[in-house]
Formats: sequence, structure tokens, C-alpha cells
Amino acid sequence: MNEEIGRMIKLFLLWWALLLVPIIIGTVVSLIVPNRPDYDIMGWSMMFGSLLIAIVFFGKCYVKLTLGNIDKRQVWPAACISVAIAAAFLLALMSFYKLIDFDSLIPTDTELMAERARQHYQGIAGILYGCIVGPLVEEIGFRGVLLGGLLKTRCRPWLAILISAFLFGLIHGPVGFIGAMPFGIMLGWLYWRTSTIIPGIIIHIVNNTLSFIDLSEQSNAVCLFVLVGSLTMLASGLLWFGRKVKKIQKHETTS
Repeated sequence: MNEEIGRMIKLFLLWWALLLVPIIIGTVVSLIVPNRPDYDIMGWSMMFGSLLIAIVFFGKCYVKLTLGNIDKRQVWPAACISVAIAAAFLLALMSFYKLIDFDSLIPTDTELMAERARQHYQGIAGILYGCIVGPLVEEIGFRGVLLGGLLKTRCRPWLAILISAFLFGLIHGPVGFIGAMPFGIMLGWLYWRTSTIIPGIIIHIVNNTLSFIDLSEQSNAVCLFVLVGSLTMLASGLLWFGRKVKKIQKHETTS
């Protein structure tokens, strides 16, 4: 068990190093090079670090892109349901924020921090990172390395999922934590059930890509309707994964 924990820690630190070093270099360059938008330099820096992570972790098989417990005949249904889960979670979260008037609860300084963070996701590199490359890399780090490593120890699955989701929430800051923590729990549960990061990657990419949806101008009645409908669709999607994976595991046990 100690070997598994040690390996997980080393890989997680490597993940952070490959992510942060290019960002630090990009920050220095943005201070030196005049008349260049900071977000442009930072966007390409984050892209470079993220692609480096994907090359190293997939190339060395530290994290594997396999179907896990998903039957080959269920690949397309699983992909489509993953898209539905992503949309349902995002709509449920946004309608919930609207119903509780979340914007009025955010301190001014915290809101400014969130706005500065959003500025980095501009330009071609920033958009590609925020919508596609970033989600891929976060799934490698928090589900493939961290959660995958914890599940190989004696750590109970629910505790491993909570730990990985909590740390995942922390990197999204005070504002993002409220949505990122349950998102991380959901993705962690899917990883535990399916033994693959592929559904998580699809859900994460779709969620980030659709994050431009704005429900702030809708009435509370509309948001309540969206919330109930989204939660129903979300529960149905997760239930599908739970049942299909259970059937596959039962079939493999009896065969």
C-alpha cells in the first residue's frame, strides 16, 4: 500500500510540475514582452503545459485511455449519455444559482478574482484550453492519477472520491468550489464505476464548452422547471451507467 501511495504522490507532483512550470515561464514572459495581451501568452503557456502532461502520462501509460468496464457495444450510448449528463449538470447548477441569487452572495474581492481568472480563457489558446485541453488534463490528474491511486490502496471508494473531489474543488477557487466539488464527486463516482476516464473527459469538455449558457434573465419559475428537469435527466444518466456497468461486471464474473 505504501508503494501505491508513494507512486500516486510522485505522479501527482509530476502532474503539477508539468502544469505550473510553463505557466510560471509564461508569466515572466508576459512581464518582459511589451504590447502583448497577458491572456494570449498565458493561454499558450497553459496549452503547452497541458499537452506536455497528456504526452507524458499517456505515453508512459501512467494513465490509460481504455474502455474499462464499458462494453464495446455500449460505446456510443455511453458517449451520448455522457453528453446529456454534462448538459444536465450545468443547467441544474445554473438554475440553482439563479434561484438562490448566487451573485449577490459573492464578496466583491472574490468576484474580482474570478473575473481575472476568466480573462485567461480568451483568445484561441485560452478557449481551446478552457473547453478541451484543460478538462482532459484535469481528468488525467484528479481522476486518473489521484483517484486511481487512492482506489488502489485500502482507502474506501467513497472517501477516495471525496478527497479527489475536494482537491478538485480547491483548484477552482472560492467561487468555483461550490460547483466543482459536486462535479468532482460525480466524475469520481463514474470513474470508480467504469474504471476509465473517458466518460469524465466527455462530460468535462461538454460542461466547459456549454458554460456560456446564461439563465440570469429567466424567471424563478423557469429556473425551477429547468432544475427539476435537469436533475431528472442527470439521475437517469447516472443510473444508466450504474446498471450497465453492474450487468457487465456480473457477466464477467459468471463467464
